[in-house]
Amino acid sequence: MGGPGPWIDRFLIWAVCSLLAYFFRWVAPVRIEGLENVPSGGGVLFLSNHISALDVLLVPWSVYTKHPHETLMEVAKEELFRNPLVGWFLRKIHSFPIKRGGADLSTIRMMEDYIRRHKVVLYPEGTRSRDGKLGAGNRMVGKIIRDTKPVVIPVAVSGTDKVIPVGKMLPRWGTPVRVAFGAPLDLSEEYAVGNSKESSIRIVERVMDAISELLEEGGARDLPAAGRASR
Repeated sequence: MGGPGPWIDRFLIWAVCSLLAYFFRWVAPVRIEGLENVPSGGGVLFLSNHISALDVLLVPWSVYTKHPHETLMEVAKEELFRNPLVGWFLRKIHSFPIKRGGADLSTIRMMEDYIRRHKVVLYPEGTRSRDGKLGAGNRMVGKIIRDTKPVVIPVAVSGTDKVIPVGKMLPRWGTPVRVAFGAPLDLSEEYAVGNSKESSIRIVERVMDAISELLEEGGARDLPAAGRASR
């Protein structure tokens, strides 16, 4: 996975994005904000809140609407890769596994390599929020940022937890969704802190504060009307 994959990978990504475009147009109308903050090229880390399984499709799809030919990679929980078919599909669309609650050194090194060379999506809370509220960020995410120093883009997702509520099989038609990309974070002061642990904590706190601000901004606005997407 050192760059754009073979044609089958690109075709699968195109097919998934095409299906999602219809879904988000007719089933869950989405408003994408801040695409001007999404740069081209690699070395970019997107850090998003996580309230629904739909987020892992929405965030990459939103990035691909601006940069359809670039390589975007995403972390997925290790359990999903134990199913041979699901694991094959996830790898084809450039997802890679990580253990929740921790990761071995080789996995962290692999992730850091991807972050330096590509666009990567991470969910700093480490797991999906059950109540929709933003949780605390994992200090390891702060350490990874400190070690790789990518362009850090905070992302806020809202509404996806209402599209397919827990315990339901079918989506709620016309449920509005929002995804917002914030401006790149200037973490130079946090990088300058000599103590690695303290620096990592401060970095992830800055990230979570930025996501929180994006969520608060969205709460003061109307979500898009059903049947259309806007950017």
